[in-house]
Amino acid sequence: MILPKPDREKALSNSEKRYRKLVETMGHGLTEVDENQVATYANEMLCRMWGRTQNEIIGWKVDQFLDDENKKILFAQHEKRQKGESHPYEIVWTRKDGSKLHAIMTPTPYFDDNGKFKGSFAIVTDISKHKKEKNLLELRIKQRTRELENKTRNLEEVNTALRVLLKKREEDKTVLEERMVLNVRELIIPYIERMREDNLSDSQQGCLDIMESTLYDIVSPFLHKFSLEFLNLTPSEIQVANMVKYGKKTKEIAQILNLSGKTVEFYRKRIRKKVGITNKSINLQTFLSSTE
Repeated sequence: MILPKPDREKALSNSEKRYRKLVETMGHGLTEVDENQVATYANEMLCRMWGRTQNEIIGWKVDQFLDDENKKILFAQHEKRQKGESHPYEIVWTRKDGSKLHAIMTPTPYFDDNGKFKGSFAIVTDISKHKKEKNLLELRIKQRTRELENKTRNLEEVNTALRVLLKKREEDKTVLEERMVLNVRELIIPYIERMREDNLSDSQQGCLDIMESTLYDIVSPFLHKFSLEFLNLTPSEIQVANMVKYGKKTKEIAQILNLSGKTVEFYRKRIRKKVGITNKSINLQTFLSSTE
């Protein structure tokens, strides 16, 4: 059914009013610029977003509402509009009071019947709050990262100090062990040996054996850490000890060193005594293999 002309005009007028009201009350800014970037329209929301009246926007080139960095963005986007491109982009507008408005622009270019570029519409979405929250989050992440880096450095310093202390403790422990073994070997054992040369009763001899055995029990846990030279072995004893260490039997050692088997056995007993495993079930080869 075709409406009479007056009714059509009325319907068109009502439709225009509805669309204008929709545009003016929409939750986003709406702007129109011509081919020279001069604003030809700005809805009320855009005026509030930019902090300017319509008279301060319409008829003015919109690049004056941007700093130099964002002007470059606008000019680059203007060239894309001339080519018909309409991808959204981000830009920062400068309000009248100097504050910044971070916005997403969603543009739509338009052309005349001959295909000549005439301008574009753009919906302006305020993302300042989102940008502020994002920047705050990034700042907190940076601060947290710095805190973690500082804690990491502190832990590394503490670990380094602990390693130094532990190393010093091990060195002190080694010195103490060496001193203990040296004192027993040079200050106590010689007197025990001298006492054995006297005419001791069986009871006294038994006490002396217990004393000597106890001393070796005390120092024996440390002996495997020291070299054969430190254990006060003679050159001949060291030769025998090294061959025992590598699995040579008494007969083989005697042949190699041109000694009697009894002499080798004597050396083996002396070695066991000096390393503190006399009358024990510890294998001499196993013990010597553990020395430095």
